[in-house]
Amino acid sequence: MSHPEAVIADPPATRPTPTWLYGLTMLPFGVSSGFAGVATPFLLRRAGVSVERISEIVALCLVPAAYQFFWAPILDLGPRRKYWLILVATLGALCILGALMVPLPSRLPLFIVLAVAGQALTGLVGSCNGALMATTLPDHVRGRAGGFANAGNLGGAALGAGVTMVLVDLVSPGVVGVVAATMIILPSLAVLYVDEPARQRQSARDLFAGMLSSLWRTLRSRAGITGILICSSPVGTAAAMNLFSGMGPDYGTSERVVTVVNGFAGGLISAVGSLVGGYLCDRMSRRVAYLGAGLLTAACAFAMSYFPLTPATYIYGVSTYLFIAGLCYSAFSALVLEVVGSAGASASTQYTLFSAAGNQAIGYTVFLIGKGSSHWGGPPGMLRADALANVVGVVYLVIIMAMFARWAAPAAKADSAA
Repeated sequence: MSHPEAVIADPPATRPTPTWLYGLTMLPFGVSSGFAGVATPFLLRRAGVSVERISEIVALCLVPAAYQFFWAPILDLGPRRKYWLILVATLGALCILGALMVPLPSRLPLFIVLAVAGQALTGLVGSCNGALMATTLPDHVRGRAGGFANAGNLGGAALGAGVTMVLVDLVSPGVVGVVAATMIILPSLAVLYVDEPARQRQSARDLFAGMLSSLWRTLRSRAGITGILICSSPVGTAAAMNLFSGMGPDYGTSERVVTVVNGFAGGLISAVGSLVGGYLCDRMSRRVAYLGAGLLTAACAFAMSYFPLTPATYIYGVSTYLFIAGLCYSAFSALVLEVVGSAGASASTQYTLFSAAGNQAIGYTVFLIGKGSSHWGGPPGMLRADALANVVGVVYLVIIMAMFARWAAPAAKADSAA
């Protein structure tokens, strides 16, 4: 009988997976996220829903991603992760198809249910993708892989949302839904190229014992604890990007400008930011890169809040913010992959745990900055709340990491003396 501390690692891949492929396999997650964070605010604002209510609905759509570590362990069982990825992408796409066919605002509760269900399913695409990257790639290219993955995530979000916002006035809701579903399902098939050997057979008891043991070792380690604290903070969440598409009228912009900035152009900008961030994360401390990206987010949001509410402010401010969001997301992925490492059989569970903490942070930050909009004067108040959240978060994390470094110093001296 195998020892519960011995986690059976996934068999090694015989064919290296190119890092850019993970940009394609992350597109389904991105398109779905774009539906929740960009298309949904746009559609709800058109239907007469307030910005504060929209922020609450978007935060609700993010709830499944914050708690999906409860059901993510299923991805470490049964079929290989690449087959799981295709399955959850397809089911999530069907939910989003249904949501786009719901009349608004008369059937808003049904829209919310389908949208949340779609996020619960497609969120597992990120778990599958992260586990595959952690178990098939060496550490020195994980930053680059994280950059490509987040280029697919943010680029897919902008592409999916942009196409949805363009088509909503041109074709029927059913056609819009079919197009959105296709953009989720089709790129998921790229995962079939990933060389993922079949899982080694073991009893369910041994499997779960090994998974829990591996997870516990990660969580009680210094890297695991600081990783959870970093991921659960508001730093680097780029939360305001989830509300920009609903703020166009406040800046006097046309729907076309909103669509281009948050859609096609924004996708390219954020994708470039992700690739730049991935490059940097392979050449510097990933924790420093993450904190730096959070400070850049704060600087951009704070500066934008003091410019007049004009179309020019919207275009340049949102574009800059989206580039920084790409830096944030790639730094986040690289940091999580560094902590998870080659987690073997529990890779999906561990990656999901850290991602869930990050998604929970996005959810509560979106909710809080939405309150900033209602209490501190519309978009400027929302942006200042976003900047404040990032600055406070960075200060908190610097203090925490300094404390951990001081505690670790005596142990390191004792080990060297021995």
